[in-house]
Amino acid sequence: MNKSEEQEIKKEFQLERVILFSDAVFAIIITIMVLDIRLPEDIRHADAAHVRKAFLELIPKALAYGLSFFLVSKFWLGHLKMFSHLKDYDAKLLTYNLLYLFSVSLFPFAVTLISGNVNPSGPAYGWGIYTYAAVIFITTLFQTLLSRYLVRNSERLCFEPKMVPVVLKYRALQYNFITIPVAAVVVFGISWFNFPAYYSMVAVGLYGAFMGRLFKRFYPEARNGLVVMRLFSSIKKRRRRLPRALKKSN
Repeated sequence: MNKSEEQEIKKEFQLERVILFSDAVFAIIITIMVLDIRLPEDIRHADAAHVRKAFLELIPKALAYGLSFFLVSKFWLGHLKMFSHLKDYDAKLLTYNLLYLFSVSLFPFAVTLISGNVNPSGPAYGWGIYTYAAVIFITTLFQTLLSRYLVRNSERLCFEPKMVPVVLKYRALQYNFITIPVAAVVVFGISWFNFPAYYSMVAVGLYGAFMGRLFKRFYPEARNGLVVMRLFSSIKKRRRRLPRALKKSN
């Protein structure tokens, strides 16, 4: 084995370590979030009314976990797309990746804020909503920065560099540099003028809908939507094809 082959194997091994470390961070984040969903320790000795009340109190935590699981999964899928095209790395790429992982790691903290302060009239509820929205925007911004770095350095870092902007849908993704600051200003205005805190989540929803329209506009041929929805769609297509196949066989 010559020196160049040895360096290539070493580089591949180190890149694999970066990917495994990132996947482990995502897995730990999801695990930590679900730990907040637990019943009180004295539930075994409680009567039916207290048990029902305990389960009802878990509903906000379960909903917050479900939403956060979906968002963290989306960020992980984006990370998977980016790193599946890598053939090399450098210090700046590792820095952007660590910033991205840092922002994702804030989700468990944000989840505890919105699930543990469900009283809309309390001040902690508003701060929890604002923090959760901020974590979403910060994570999306770091994801966009990481994508931009890969696109700009795709010739040096990626396989099939011409395909990288298409796979990452960077033509639409780069609008985050405009939409995220605008959305952040809107959320800050909601807080400053003492509007109901849930308006900030409405702003997040409008941002998501706007970006979804951009993705469909620039990449109409891409298969968008949830994986589960695409799975059910494929099952329906198979069921439609089955009667036709049976008729032909008869």
